Amino acid sequence: MLIKVPRSVYVGLVRDINYKNMPGYTITEGYDLAQSAICFLCEHFGERVLDLCIDPKTGKPITLYGLCSRVVSHEIYKRWLFNRNTRGIDIKKDCYEQNFFKDDLEESFKKCAKIIRRMKLTKGERQTLDCYIAGMRFVDIADTLKIDRSNVWRRRERIQNKYNAIKDKV
Repeated sequence: MLIKVPRSVYVGLVRDINYKNMPGYTITEGYDLAQSAICFLCEHFGERVLDLCIDPKTGKPITLYGLCSRVVSHEIYKRWLFNRNTRGIDIKKDCYEQNFFKDDLEESFKKCAKIIRRMKLTKGERQTLDCYIAGMRFVDIADTLKIDRSNVWRRRERIQNKYNAIKDKV
């Protein structure tokens, strides 16, 4: 089992390692996720990541790697769920932190927001788009939004069709 960590988490972790001793630097979530994995693996000190153990949830054998991946995935999900329930996905903040679009950053965000407004997405389509923007995988979106995978697929198709209909006009 391989978890797909959003690139922003990885970039944040690398930045944390390089700048953690700077005064006033705030540690990102990537560092917390790495600590969760380390704490889990410390419980199994001396074992190999491909050794089998018993999954406490299902009672079936699973590798330590798979169980550690599940622990980290669960942490990512809990953080995503908390962020979703407390605020919208702040693409602008994430892009500033990663120095994307250095030259025309504000202009890029305005154009992006204008495109999304013109698409006139439904609530479900907007939720799906937010998940994609957050770097979630297809299956994770279905699990998170508690909808069938085919619904995610259809929503994505509708979003693409709406985008294609207006992209030349923007």
